[in-house]
Amino acid sequence: MPNVDNNLNLDVINLFNQTAIAVQKYSDSAFYRKAKLSTVKYSVLQILADSEGPVIPSEISIKIQRVRHDITTLITRMTKEGYVEVTPSTTDRRSVNIILTKKGRAKYQEAEPIANEIANQVMIKMGKTTISSMRKSLNVFKQNSLDGFNRLQK
Repeated sequence: MPNVDNNLNLDVINLFNQTAIAVQKYSDSAFYRKAKLSTVKYSVLQILADSEGPVIPSEISIKIQRVRHDITTLITRMTKEGYVEVTPSTTDRRSVNIILTKKGRAKYQEAEPIANEIANQVMIKMGKTTISSMRKSLNVFKQNSLDGFNRLQK
């Protein structure tokens, strides 16, 4: 598979990494200031709020691209804060189910407008067509990265 231009590819990768860091800093700052919540905790609350029932840690891990150990630590903290409840799985004794509590749902509802503010600020000068195109490109970018990562794991 030929590369268009190695210098251009490297520039895009560097810009993407810098952008991801800038968006993460902005998101973390906004969530913490306005809701005393981290971006990753918001992501977990969102996954649980959108689910039809309990979610297992590996599902969360896959959706937010974090290793299972990090999710276990995060869920332990969120349980102490009262946002989630952990129950043993009825089908697999090695697994647990994560459930959103009333306090967790309230925190999610408090943070959802902040997430919209963040998204609107980051996308403020982009039209719908640009955003749609960017979404498609980022999905390809993500999949190519995951494919490369998976090849390294073999």
